[in-house]
Amino acid sequence: MIQANWWRMGLVAAAVLASVGLAVGSVAPKSSAGVNSPSAQPERARQHVAMDDAQIAADLRQARGLSRAFQHAASKAEDSVVHITTRSSRVASDFFGRRVRRQASGLGSGVVVSADGYILTNNHVIKGATELMVRLAGGREYEAKLIGGDELRDIAVLKVDATGLTPARFGSSEAMEVGEWVLALGSPFGFDKTVTAGIISAKGRGLGIVSDEFKDAEQFIQTDAAINPGNSGGALINLDGEVVGINSAIFSRNGGSVGLGFSIPIELASAVYENIVREGRVDFGWLGVEIDSSGDGVRVARVLEDSPAAAAGLRTGDRVLRYQGRDVTSGAQLIRSIQFTPPGSDAAIDVVRNGRPVEVRAQIASRTDAEVERYGGEEIVSLGVTVVTATPESLGSGSGTKGLGVYVVSVAPNGIAARAGLVRGDVIIAVDREPVRTVDAMVAALGNAGRSVRIDLQRGKVRGYTTIRR
Repeated sequence: MIQANWWRMGLVAAAVLASVGLAVGSVAPKSSAGVNSPSAQPERARQHVAMDDAQIAADLRQARGLSRAFQHAASKAEDSVVHITTRSSRVASDFFGRRVRRQASGLGSGVVVSADGYILTNNHVIKGATELMVRLAGGREYEAKLIGGDELRDIAVLKVDATGLTPARFGSSEAMEVGEWVLALGSPFGFDKTVTAGIISAKGRGLGIVSDEFKDAEQFIQTDAAINPGNSGGALINLDGEVVGINSAIFSRNGGSVGLGFSIPIELASAVYENIVREGRVDFGWLGVEIDSSGDGVRVARVLEDSPAAAAGLRTGDRVLRYQGRDVTSGAQLIRSIQFTPPGSDAAIDVVRNGRPVEVRAQIASRTDAEVERYGGEEIVSLGVTVVTATPESLGSGSGTKGLGVYVVSVAPNGIAARAGLVRGDVIIAVDREPVRTVDAMVAALGNAGRSVRIDLQRGKVRGYTTIRR
């Protein structure tokens, strides 16, 4: 569970004081039958009690109705939420310099996506794990395989060798409103099958969990349903039992729930899932526009041919106001938001054109596919990597690596290159100390190398190397 500390100021304690007022009036003669007479008071009290009983009965019916709604929702989703145990080991040196192996374990939750064993969880739940165990709602346990993970959007996909699982039903986080009831399902502190209730407190929160660079592109759902360590990767559901979010983070001063929990919208999680399972890679979004940030806002400077932007009808000169419902404040923020959007997702873009507001809907494409098509490239299947020859256009301005070698466009999850630590954006400059400046040169060098290959690369402004073992 990711957690952070917030210092809260201005904490207000509210007390409600109740006072009882006694009616004061003139005393009527004993023979009077007025409302203040002793004979009238018991009747009035009986009427008051009857009214209270009726109101309490109505309140209880309403409360029980809400309880039944919670029970119904939980029953729809509980078999689709699993308990995850992770184990990891690393070699370290003790006080005397001896090499020792240290073991660590962790807990998390997951959501069943398919009957044949695919499971969604958070990437931080499984990061660094050497062993993954999944316990289903019925108590069966399976060793899980990591299919792929997206650290930026904190989503990972696992697979267990089982059939007949109960897939979760996905709802729409976009359709949910602030104030609506939601339930959080998971295994806080290892207590599986735990259900907590609350409301959606806010939408579209940016937390900067992985990097502040993408904080303004995040769209977390905030909820006051209790979320604690171990809930990560579990389900946030609506009253229909549909998953609307994947629980991911809390803000806390003491490590426990203080009513500030955050979930990844299910639309984003499911798009990343499709990207990993169907495409076998983690990819980023591409719209096909060049942006100009000037004094009067963010404008479209150019629309590339055969791009999602062109198909959607964006035009040069359009001033972009909002992307996916969030105000656009800078060109850099808009570019990051597009990259953050999984390929295949629909994006709503609000622009001003010739002084009039226009809404454009575009289907975001794969940045990897676009770069390979525009600059040429090759997928090296044996390594699980797609590369193009590095050029100023493919690397972008300010990269500091122009013309150095071969640019890594994408890395397949769990492939040889991924296990060696290569990531998108690396520039390979040598294979077994032989300089390579083109894809063809890299392929030829790999053909001449043995099973263990040294790869020299540049990542940003830092040079280093890794070893690929085939």
